[in-house]
Amino acid sequence: MDGRRSDPICLYDALYAIKEQQDQLQGSPTSCYSSLFRKLFRIDTIPFILYSKSGAFELAGLKYRNTEEDHDHFITNFFRVEHLDKINGATLSLLRPILFCQTKKYDICHVDRLERTNICVTVDLSYFCAIQCLDLTLLKEIVIEPKW
Repeated sequence: MDGRRSDPICLYDALYAIKEQQDQLQGSPTSCYSSLFRKLFRIDTIPFILYSKSGAFELAGLKYRNTEEDHDHFITNFFRVEHLDKINGATLSLLRPILFCQTKKYDICHVDRLERTNICVTVDLSYFCAIQCLDLTLLKEIVIEPKW
């Protein structure tokens, strides 16, 4: 790095554009096309990775199934924007990576699907220097049919 500070306004603008597109996919009442988008794409999330000067931003999450004892621990660097505030802050929800092969790597090349969670974190955008949007097909349900 050349010592320059990252520009949180650029990241804010990028996340704002992502949030607007997500609102369209969710069926925002302000657009006449939003319900059509929701039916066509069958998703409501635009996944992304945030980068700081030290690499991809990564968090751990805990997803409960039926009881407090029945849970999955996961590590992720995949997020969804939930809310933006005016002072360079963003509330992100964690996207849980689903891996069909037995690997502990959560790199994008090993992830088969991403699942929304209700786990949220608020971040300061001045900490980050880049954002990378991911393929929307990572959020679609994968159906594995038997071959008999």
